Amino acid sequence: MAKQLSGAQCILLTVHYASSANIKALHSFTPTRSDVLEPDLILRILLTYLPESVEPKEYASYVEEVASRLYLDYEREEVDVDLRPVKDLSEEQAQKQVKRLHLREYKPMVFPPSASDDLLNRFLISRGLLMDEQAGLLNLVPHLVEPFLPRNEYLRTWYISVVLPVIRLELEYYSDQADSKVPQMSLSDFANQDPAKGIDFLLRKALEMDGTVPMVEHSNTSIGRDVKGLVGPWMYGHTERKRRKMNSDSLESARSAPDTVGQGGPGGTARKVPLDGITDEDKTGHDWEGMFRWMVANAKRDLTVIAHLIEDWDGPSDVDLGGYSEGGREYIDEEVLRKLELQYAQAAFAACYAAEGDTQEIIRGAHGILARLAELLDFLPPPDLASSVDSLPLVERQLPELGTSDSVNNLTSERLLEPEHPLTTPRMETYMLLQMLVYSTYQLAGLGLNLALIDVAKLLFYASAEEQLAVLQKVLHGLTEHSSRKDEAEWDAQRKKLMWIWNWGIDVDDEQAQTGAGVLGRIKRELFEEEMLKVFIDTGCRIVCVDAALATKNKRALLLTSRYLAYTFTFPVAVNEVDPGKNAEELAPGDELDTKIRSLSLTDHDGNEEPEVK
Repeated sequence: MAKQLSGAQCILLTVHYASSANIKALHSFTPTRSDVLEPDLILRILLTYLPESVEPKEYASYVEEVASRLYLDYEREEVDVDLRPVKDLSEEQAQKQVKRLHLREYKPMVFPPSASDDLLNRFLISRGLLMDEQAGLLNLVPHLVEPFLPRNEYLRTWYISVVLPVIRLELEYYSDQADSKVPQMSLSDFANQDPAKGIDFLLRKALEMDGTVPMVEHSNTSIGRDVKGLVGPWMYGHTERKRRKMNSDSLESARSAPDTVGQGGPGGTARKVPLDGITDEDKTGHDWEGMFRWMVANAKRDLTVIAHLIEDWDGPSDVDLGGYSEGGREYIDEEVLRKLELQYAQAAFAACYAAEGDTQEIIRGAHGILARLAELLDFLPPPDLASSVDSLPLVERQLPELGTSDSVNNLTSERLLEPEHPLTTPRMETYMLLQMLVYSTYQLAGLGLNLALIDVAKLLFYASAEEQLAVLQKVLHGLTEHSSRKDEAEWDAQRKKLMWIWNWGIDVDDEQAQTGAGVLGRIKRELFEEEMLKVFIDTGCRIVCVDAALATKNKRALLLTSRYLAYTFTFPVAVNEVDPGKNAEELAPGDELDTKIRSLSLTDHDGNEEPEVK
């Protein structure tokens, strides 16, 4: 009976059965009129008229047979084909109806050359996009595509890089956030995102709270998962995205590079990052570099989020592709991966310098990044933040420096990822410098001065001796505001912290060292010690004064201390009862006491008498 139908009637009958989702009838009818119903035509009819809500398993085997022209009789359930919907139409009527069908084209309209001329691929991808866009049935896309993943590399790449991230984002990781302020994005729109927008979309929910992007409670645990499980699969499609922009002359070179799946280091441990420096040639143009820029940009808002990311994520080799990658093959060429791992370590350095916050959480986050860098670079881990300054590591005085001609713009977030940046290129000396800056920031906060790490770096590299002295005086003034609450032991601990901030424990016993290596190191040693001694005298710390005076070779400081001690010994008052109106400079006794002080016969190191201080 089907042989009696005209070509137009055959098309209309196929449309009728597709619209009613009668797959069994289609399976029985279409093979009998292969003279009219070409595979491309049948699949476009299904694309246009088969309801998107039909469970894909109902028609998966049928579309595969249509695309291959291999109809398997043993899988076909014979049903009587009802011709009544079209048999009474005249040829003219049938032709008119066929012209009004407007069958859908495949999406995307132009497939890249790497997709190959595969009808089934085109149908599956187009059908998946329509299910998402037209019916909001994203949850059915895996049922449609997954059975066919082993058959074609392009389909597998499309699914891993486009469908898998969106499925996880919308249906798995954040399925309970129906009121999310982050707008949903269709598969088609997501596939066309540039690196910056794609990464921002995938990670926005990890940072979301009331439409803003500060750290939220769940971000501590979700950010690493999201980079591995959302951004990682999206990066699997980097080569295909790049191919869209390449001309035909460069296609073959792109195909020669294997798309690989990283497995991290041995036993799942973090791979060790080589200390080879970062040159212009190490900038690969890979989309992962957009991830590193995202890390630095978001470190400005909240370093703690980036610290948790670095703690949980080993870098570009650490991705979760859901087991869909064929044979566990790597998705990045080994040489490209090495360069990306270097840039990941650089981004970790840069994140610390980019952070603008000055809270204890930010300092702890920077310390956590230090510990992670030690693991990635195979260095000794840093001591605990609360360690005494006596137990902090010693560093070489020749640490990286920014030249005097360099602008403060070298420390802007936009420049921190430049090749061979003096502060962020992964090396032992840059690691030790960052370590000293983190501890300096922590010690300053403990002394009452809260600064962002980047401001401490500017204090080290760009502040003059006068500007550093103003900072020291501000710290000392803050300490004296609550001096009545401090005992001598506390003041002694503060003195040691200040000296460490000045010299970082370098050249402690070097009598010739007039400047220090630390963030206040441009202040002359004598002036630095005098400023501290004045505070100890003003607050009545006799023991600390003596210790400080004996520890210094500063003659003026020794004389000030002698005057203070002579004053307190001459007048029988308790140290804490010394006239609070008198400061160290004003403790200049009268003639009789001056004679007693001069009788102390202060001498210099050569045995010569110390001249009187005016």
